[in-house]
Amino acid sequence: MNSRQPKSKFRLPPTLRKPWNISTLVMAVVAVLLILLAVLSVDNISYKTGDYLAFTGSNKSGLLEQKSRLTKLLKRDHKGYERSDIKTSVIAQPDPMKIKMGFYAINNYNINLQSPSFESSGYWWLKWGDDLQAYLTENNLKIWKVLTPVNLINIPQYAESVFIPTGNSKPTLMADGTWYLTGAYSGEFFIDRSDFRRHPFTTLSLPIMIEADDVVLSSNKLEILPDVQGSGIGQFIDSNLGWINQGWTLASYRHHYDTDFGFGEGASDFSQLVFEVKYSTSSWLSFWKVLVPLMIVVAMIAGATKLETTHYDVRLTLPVTVLLTLVFLQQTHDANLPQLPYLTFLDEVYVVSYILTLGSFVMMLWACRRYYQALKIEDVAVREIELKKLDKSDDYWPTYVIGSGMIALMICWFTG
Repeated sequence: MNSRQPKSKFRLPPTLRKPWNISTLVMAVVAVLLILLAVLSVDNISYKTGDYLAFTGSNKSGLLEQKSRLTKLLKRDHKGYERSDIKTSVIAQPDPMKIKMGFYAINNYNINLQSPSFESSGYWWLKWGDDLQAYLTENNLKIWKVLTPVNLINIPQYAESVFIPTGNSKPTLMADGTWYLTGAYSGEFFIDRSDFRRHPFTTLSLPIMIEADDVVLSSNKLEILPDVQGSGIGQFIDSNLGWINQGWTLASYRHHYDTDFGFGEGASDFSQLVFEVKYSTSSWLSFWKVLVPLMIVVAMIAGATKLETTHYDVRLTLPVTVLLTLVFLQQTHDANLPQLPYLTFLDEVYVVSYILTLGSFVMMLWACRRYYQALKIEDVAVREIELKKLDKSDDYWPTYVIGSGMIALMICWFTG
């Protein structure tokens, strides 16, 4: 007999083959629980700003909840930057002139990860002493032009500077003897640090980095101090869809330049003030829009063996269809990212999916070859034994796919 009989007393009935699917169901439940646990562990809650609207007479002062998280948010691991309060062994010199600067960001918008850059607008203010004021008067300088953002890309066409004083551009002498000036800012800034290793679960910092645009005013001549008390972020800071505000920081750093700018005195250090607003992606949004469609596509590989063994033509075309779908999905998800020198977590997920797809295709080829070889066996009992082995491998295949996929993804997450 050259054709497979649809029913035979040597074949196990379907009810006896169903227990093999219990392991697949258990692995699927465990996989879902682990995924939900991972998403909940990285899920971020939007930071509440101090801005709000209220009727007159029922106003309540806003609280800077950010202060309790300041130490964690201040960390900058960028090479070449250190906190300005780090003590270094230098030759004794006169104390540098000091100036305090505060920021209040109203809105961050047009975040472009490919550049990478963003636009920001808000307010700033400065407080300094008589020694710095005397230096400015002697050299005919304006303080709001001396301090400039080093990561500035563009300023609005209508402005000559990113910093524009509000009202009278002349500084005001305060009662405590300090000089004071306030104004507004608006411009496009460069994002100096970006790490997408956990993409689509991404954290992003949008910095405004202030230094003195005067080669004479190095860190031993001028120190820029943060005025944290009045600084903050405004009510429109959450206007970026897809990004969740995580708070802000304002801190001083020492910027070391590997040049003496022609003075012949070795490398130069300049005081730098960095105002950063932290953002992150929504974990649930990333899960439902990115990972769920991907899991559904890969699930087709796990369920391919549930087709009847007579439909091997469909089984062989299914991995090819899944592969093309995976390539399309990956290109869509990476469209907004810059060219990266490393694999993101999502890239590693796709690599695992590609490997499982290839394994499925190889398994289908092997099973198809054994199936048609079994049909050529004339002994009915022997032929049925071979077909039972194929059925058993079909029952185990979903468990192999889910189990190996879970192990691979956990390794990618904890080693990324």
